[in-house]
Amino acid sequence: MSKKIIIRVINNRIQFKCSSCAAKRNYPVQPNVRCKNIRCQKCHTITSCTLNRRLTPRELSSGNAILITNEGKTLEVFIHDVSTNGGIGLDIPIGAARARTVKIGTEVRFNCKWNPRMLGSGRFKVINSKGQRIGIKKVI
Repeated sequence: MSKKIIIRVINNRIQFKCSSCAAKRNYPVQPNVRCKNIRCQKCHTITSCTLNRRLTPRELSSGNAILITNEGKTLEVFIHDVSTNGGIGLDIPIGAARARTVKIGTEVRFNCKWNPRMLGSGRFKVINSKGQRIGIKKVI
C-alpha cells in the first residue's frame, strides 16, 4: 500500500522527499492536478501526494456541526480544516451530495455546539464542491 503525504506546490513545481529513503527530487506539475502518485527513483516506493497550492496553510480543526441552508434544510456535516482568511473545508452526507442539496453559490449558516465562537453567527458561501467535500468562505 502506498504512503500518503501533502506537498506544497510553488510555481507549478514540487520538491518530493521520499519518506522511506529521504531521496529528494523536483517534479513539474500541471496547474489542474490535485493528486499525483510518485515512485521514488532510489528505493521504488510509491507515494500518493496531495498537492497544496494555498499561500497560507489551513489549521486542522475537525468536528461535527449543523449546516443550515437558506431554504431551511439542515445537514450534519464534518468540518476538516479552517483557514485564516475565512475558508472552511467540510464533508456533507452522501445523500445530500447526490441530491445536490448544497450547490456552488449557496449561502449557509452553522450551528456548532463544540466551538460556537469558531463559526459564530456569520454567513458563508459555497465556493467549490467535489463529491462529498465542499469548500466555503465567509461572506463579508
